[in-house]
Amino acid sequence: MNAMKIPMRALSFIFSVQQGLTLVEILVGVLVGIFVSAIALVSLQVSQGLSLAVMEATHLQQDANTALRLIGQQVRQAGSIALNLQPVLNTGWENSAMEPVLWEVALEPDHAALSSGKPLEAVASPVIAKSTGSSLQLQYENYAENLYRAAGSSVWGSQQRDCLGQNSSDRSLASVISSTFFLRNDQLMCTGVAGTPQPIISNVKQFSVRFLLQRATEKGSNSYSFTYAEPKEMDGALLQWTDIHAVEVCLELESPRLRVPDVGAVYTNCQGEIKHKNDRLFFVAKSTFQIRSHGSH
Repeated sequence: MNAMKIPMRALSFIFSVQQGLTLVEILVGVLVGIFVSAIALVSLQVSQGLSLAVMEATHLQQDANTALRLIGQQVRQAGSIALNLQPVLNTGWENSAMEPVLWEVALEPDHAALSSGKPLEAVASPVIAKSTGSSLQLQYENYAENLYRAAGSSVWGSQQRDCLGQNSSDRSLASVISSTFFLRNDQLMCTGVAGTPQPIISNVKQFSVRFLLQRATEKGSNSYSFTYAEPKEMDGALLQWTDIHAVEVCLELESPRLRVPDVGAVYTNCQGEIKHKNDRLFFVAKSTFQIRSHGSH
């Protein structure tokens, strides 16, 4: 067989089509790839930073909500005492449902210490060693009540719990449920009936308390005014807990890990002061809780 001859013009066309890329084209491709990779890395870093910021902000908010919910639970019960849920009704009434008084202070033997003793100081601001900022002590009577009936007899017990969820089974040792909140080493601490302080939340930079007072503008007047008082005014006879109608609690929390760019950002702390964030993430939470019980035993 005769070998097929390819014209020189066709060979030159084939070689011209199959020639490689130039050095300039390769460099342009490499630069485009590096540019795309850099954009992807920057986007990933920004996304991670935003995710961390959201996570830290959520964590601070959840810690603050947990602490405020716990404090509010104790504030609302401050000064409460046992009530007799089965008072002796007036036999002169034809219909017991029309009895005008259905609630009265219980005068059971285990309440004698409180009923005949000095009034319960439901709200106080004691001095706590190695603590910073405000302190808040809340107390209310620890009493037993009829929980349910079993085997024909009533089962009595106390459902009162302190800030740590504890209660003493010995009424002679713990006739009062007491919870004391204070700040120590950036931890919000609480001491309950057991007497051993335990941390509730961490990363707390400031714990501030103010009392909302309701007082008559004039003696015997029906006109009242509302003012705020500091815990230090609880000393002596300047302020009694029965004058306090609500407690304002403020927490300032700081993220221990997250560093954010400081572009002159500021925030208002618990004292109403304008502060620079200094590359830190802060969260300030403030709530006011009404005391539902007033008066003495």
